[in-house]
Amino acid sequence: MLKTIFLIRHTETVKQGHLIGATDVSLPAQSLERLLTQIAKCASIKKIISSPLQRCRQAAQLYSDHHQIPLSIEPNIQEMNFGDWDGQSYNWLWENTASPSIGDFWHNPWLHTPPNGESMSHFESRVTLWWDNILSTPSDDNIVAVTHGGVIKKLLALALALPQKSSVQLNGFEVGYGCIVRISIYYDDEGVAWPKVVF
Repeated sequence: MLKTIFLIRHTETVKQGHLIGATDVSLPAQSLERLLTQIAKCASIKKIISSPLQRCRQAAQLYSDHHQIPLSIEPNIQEMNFGDWDGQSYNWLWENTASPSIGDFWHNPWLHTPPNGESMSHFESRVTLWWDNILSTPSDDNIVAVTHGGVIKKLLALALALPQKSSVQLNGFEVGYGCIVRISIYYDDEGVAWPKVVF
């Protein structure tokens, strides 16, 4: 039995140059079309799963409706909530944050949490919960998950069994807008899941 998960990062939003986590921004028309094109590249889709944020959900809903493919909205794969920093420009963050600063957070997000934001441990827990659920349900389905860069990096770390609290999880992957990451999950005769990243 072989399940394939296509992880797709949303395309460029209307608000570039900003730290966008829980802030619910949309995609401009051209970017929305590009995301729909990326979804269409994934073969024999049986189900679409989407973050509830509109930069993911809008394209997932349109594709689901047009192709009559089941869609589920999954809060556990939405981007991290950066609290008071969410939606701010990177220039503003570098000039106006301290104790912790944006630099402190990038250097060690497990130690530093944005003011009124989500901790890295909570973010990782909810993404891991979703991943464990995916692994625990054997099937031969091809599934698309439309989500965010931070979520995809964490899922790659889980699939590759990278060390916890490792900067490699954040800095070892470049996940561009509209990027498609394919993970195949093979289930052996005992139902044990063996995920691998397919290039």
